[in-house]
Amino acid sequence: MKVDLFAELFLWNRNVDGLIRVLQRLDRFSIVGKQERKAYEVRLEEIRAGLNADFAEAIAKRERDDEIRLRCQRTAWEVKKTLSDGSSRLQ
Repeated sequence: MKVDLFAELFLWNRNVDGLIRVLQRLDRFSIVGKQERKAYEVRLEEIRAGLNADFAEAIAKRERDDEIRLRCQRTAWEVKKTLSDGSSRLQ
């Protein structure tokens, strides 16, 4: 379902935000230097952006495919209705 995909994408982004906050809180423990921590943050943001872009592309393709399929379905129904309305008037 579409909702499931969007929910998972939301959770992914929320978890990346959480990881970045953890890295920022590590500053006070001096485990890694500020520059090294910032490099990790940038890498996480890069991974997030790449995955979001890939998902957005996949979602857009699915939506276009659905749009085309549904347009064809609607058009077929309209043609069928027009034909059945026209043939009933002839009788």
